[in-house]
Parts: sequence; structure tokens; C-alpha cells
Amino acid sequence: MYRVVKIYKAARTRFIDLLNLDTGTLDRVFDDSAEVGIGYDDFEAMREGGVYNCKIELFGNFDRIKTEKSIEVTIIGSGIIIGKTEYFKVLIDSDVYYILKADGEGFEVKQKMYYHFTRKDLVQVDSVIHADCL
Repeated sequence: MYRVVKIYKAARTRFIDLLNLDTGTLDRVFDDSAEVGIGYDDFEAMREGGVYNCKIELFGNFDRIKTEKSIEVTIIGSGIIIGKTEYFKVLIDSDVYYILKADGEGFEVKQKMYYHFTRKDLVQVDSVIHADCL
């Protein structure tokens, strides 16, 4: 579960600071659900101070070797479906994230891998799934 600490709004996108209530990790996540989800439910109902069950996608690429910008992830699940999109479920320390399964194409997928991400995207809040996953 995550508590919304702060919401930073732009025209139709926003960044949200989420505090993981289990691990204490603070994540800044990108939310463009209102922009791409026209005609679908989006995450606009989230409010500062609210507590939600969230799934966060790491947006980036696998690296074959450790680099300055990559982090080691532990794959704990494969073929995880969010909406109609397939993900790896990964751990960074004790925090759970999701990586597009398509990002693993061309790689020998092992339990421990290096991943370079530039953003964390919100893909599910409670039962609402981001339109990109549908």
C-alpha cells in the first residue's frame, strides 16, 4: 500500500510522490492516465494523504553489464498480466516493481539482471488499470 505524499500537476500529466507503507521507500511516479486514457477510468481520483494499492512500472532497458546508471533487479515473477500487458515482477531491495516483458527480448533472462530506468510510471491504482495496458 502507498500513501500519496504530494501531487505535482501539469496540463494533463502529473508526478506523484508515493510512500510505500511497508518499506518506507518514497517513489516519484509519472501519471499520464488522464492524457492517454480518454474514455477510460484514470487515476485522477487520487488525493494527497490517500492510501492506495499501486503498481509501478520501471520505464527503461535491461543492460548486459553493470553500468553507472543501472541497478540490479531480482526477477520474482514472469508473465504477470496487468490489463492485457505482460510484465516481469521484480524486487529492488524490498520494493516491488514491474518491467515490461518485451524489455527482456534479446536477453538471457536470469533471476538477477541489470536495468537502467529513467522513470517510474503508475500502471494500476486499486482496480483501475492504465489505458496503455488495456
